[in-house]
Amino acid sequence: MKGTKRQILLLLFYGLIGFYAYAQRPYLSNLSADSNFPLYTTYAAAMERSNFILDEGYHFQYYIPNAGADFITDTGGDIGIGFLMDGKWVYKIKDMHRPILIKASYPDMVVYEMYPFKDIKVYVSFLVYSSVSAILSVKVKNEGEKPVQLSVLPFMRKKGIPFREISRIQTGFSFLHEELPDSWTRSHNLPYVDSIRNYFSMLEEPDDYFIFYSESGEAFQYPFPDLKKQKSQLLFHGRAFLPGKVRFDKADEHLRLQLFPSDNDRVLITENVPVLGSNQAALTNDGYFRLDAGLCGIVDQYTIMAADAQSGSCYKGVISKTQIASQRNDIELGSCEGPQKPINVKLERTKSGLKIFWKENGSNKFDVYKRVYPKLYFEKIASDISRNFYVDKSHPTGQIVSYIIIAKDQQGNRSIHSDEVYNLPQSRFDEYLSQPSLQKHASSLFARIVGFEKRITLAPAEEQRIHIQRSVAEISKPINHLLELSNNVWALDHNLFLKANERLFSKTPVLPFESSDKEALYWSCNNMMRQVFYPPEGKSSYNYYVFSREPTWGWGHGGQVFHESITMLAYAYIDPVSAMNSQRVYKERQYPNGYINYRTGSYLDEIIEHNGQLTSSAPWYAWLNWEVYLITKDKAFLKEMYESSKKFYQFVVANRDSDKDGLCEWGGEAILESVRDALVAVWDQVGYPTNFESLDLNCMLVNEAKALEKMAEELSLKDEALTWRKIIPGGAS
Repeated sequence: MKGTKRQILLLLFYGLIGFYAYAQRPYLSNLSADSNFPLYTTYAAAMERSNFILDEGYHFQYYIPNAGADFITDTGGDIGIGFLMDGKWVYKIKDMHRPILIKASYPDMVVYEMYPFKDIKVYVSFLVYSSVSAILSVKVKNEGEKPVQLSVLPFMRKKGIPFREISRIQTGFSFLHEELPDSWTRSHNLPYVDSIRNYFSMLEEPDDYFIFYSESGEAFQYPFPDLKKQKSQLLFHGRAFLPGKVRFDKADEHLRLQLFPSDNDRVLITENVPVLGSNQAALTNDGYFRLDAGLCGIVDQYTIMAADAQSGSCYKGVISKTQIASQRNDIELGSCEGPQKPINVKLERTKSGLKIFWKENGSNKFDVYKRVYPKLYFEKIASDISRNFYVDKSHPTGQIVSYIIIAKDQQGNRSIHSDEVYNLPQSRFDEYLSQPSLQKHASSLFARIVGFEKRITLAPAEEQRIHIQRSVAEISKPINHLLELSNNVWALDHNLFLKANERLFSKTPVLPFESSDKEALYWSCNNMMRQVFYPPEGKSSYNYYVFSREPTWGWGHGGQVFHESITMLAYAYIDPVSAMNSQRVYKERQYPNGYINYRTGSYLDEIIEHNGQLTSSAPWYAWLNWEVYLITKDKAFLKEMYESSKKFYQFVVANRDSDKDGLCEWGGEAILESVRDALVAVWDQVGYPTNFESLDLNCMLVNEAKALEKMAEELSLKDEALTWRKIIPGGAS
């Protein structure tokens, strides 16, 4: 007996030691996560500092060897940091002296360290303070025995459509960018901000500022902020594959597309055009394309050419107006007759005009096409040129123009078009890094990259800090508004936010796992659950969740979905109050007859009607509310949700038994309502779910009645508890 007591006391002692150690060293604050560690690394503002309409989140991409450790967004621009020492530029992960390690990671912040050079330790804390402000605190330390000089170069990069109207203000840059909503967002009438003002700056005075049209010579895309208001005329769309139906890798960099009327190639469009009425790219990374054939005029037939700029494999075909209008059209590249595209195309200004020249290409002849922005198409300005240059004497002054060249062999077969060249200054970031004395621009109409250089001298063991921030606002806000926002974030103590996150997650159950990967996945899931919450706003008196804040795709950003709220069983341990409030969102929107709509957000009540019925979701509402109560022990919540749960149960049994035989069937858009909304063998092969007596649905209703009985008993509603017990098979008679 004494031995048993001693063992119990030892277990309690070591358990307390373990708990104390955990309390002092919480899991998410004590990481050494490399690129192979299963960690969720998307960051957005804490719920209380977030808003739905303009909300900038960031994904920390630190695991791709050939890329930088960047904070990336879907369409809002990326933040990167590079380092220059002794003439060597280090930015890509593969060039770092040591792998990057994440030391702490929470929904709104990440702390990591990197060694761009031997003995140079860089310790970074990135905090998304609010939906409109993010800040990086960067500490650079010399761990070597000799003094060093190096430069830190923070920058922002915009993929696709560039930043515009860039100007220097105080210690940073002001500029604009567009984030156009997808069709789901527009069709559901959700509010959005599409034109955004930015302020990207440093607290410390930079030693240099830079603006570049390209990172390494990539194609320029003109910003068209008003095209979303126009309607596509004749959309040709599909996916382009490499031979063997292999998907492209980086199709947006390597795939070339060309479309023109088959009977007249005077006008053509390429992959470098926007999609009318949408923010969708004309060409995505995996080869999905959208080309508006109507921009070339409405004709009976069009010729399409596609080529892989790397391998040279190409495709050429003819497609009718009817085919384009009626279906998706995929393209599989293969061999086709024709010369190689012209290469090394360059542009220079001469006294006679703009001179376009390219590399000699055998006995081919060449056609020259010109685009005067903001036009969306190219027009042929020269045919069958036998030399390797052309001088355009009629270019308009003060406008952006670009050119492409097409080669033709002796049989008249044509090549895919060359890279597009512009009359913009050919300023490239990679050239600046190798030749820092190159002239930079203080302001510009457009830019792919804006940034700063901060030169640092460090004695052995010395460290210096620099601070970088990015703030955004809708375009109607003056720049002074952004300056005030940025001034408010400089003094933030990141450690206070770290401690607040530790307190937030302190009640999260610590579970045993068979592997460290599963443990990391568990904590990442908890991180993500918390991150997707927004505060009360719009229609909602309570906080609510979405599926993703970055990237911002419509259906995943509209609001919370009824059946997905089963996650509250885990989330209630992190924040019991906001878990209960998330359930109250449904009660607040519930119809008088008990109906609860499919998807609910601050600005959305998605009500999907099908065959005269409104779509809801699987009835585990009472059970879920009961289980949340068992975690929170909040009697006020239980009382509210008992009444709401009772009404929802009554709605289901009254509206989902179409043949009145006492067994319910799924209703509304039943594939959605049954929570089996894609590739379900029964629905696909046998029939629509409303055609069946639904065993699963009726079992759920039995479970709902059991939960309602428990809720009534807990609320001392004995008569109602007895009523629910009578409903349950095998219950009291």
